[in-house]
Amino acid sequence: MDTVKRVQIEKDESVESALLLVISKLSVTHPEESLKLLAMCAKDDIPKTNVLNYALDIVERGNYLS
Repeated sequence: MDTVKRVQIEKDESVESALLLVISKLSVTHPEESLKLLAMCAKDDIPKTNVLNYALDIVERGNYLS
C-alpha cells in the first residue's frame, strides 16, 4: 500500500468496523500494537475515533498493512 487516505467517518458502526479491520491486519505482523489498540478500545473514556486515528498513525509510520 503506497498511500493511506483519511476520510471523516460519522457513524460509530463504521468507526468500529474500520478499527476492527486495522487491528486484525496489525495483529498478524505487529501483535503488540494490536494489543495496545484493543486495550484502548476497552476504555470507555477514549472515543473510538481517536483510537482509529491513532491506529492510522501507526500504519502511516510503519507501513504495516499490505
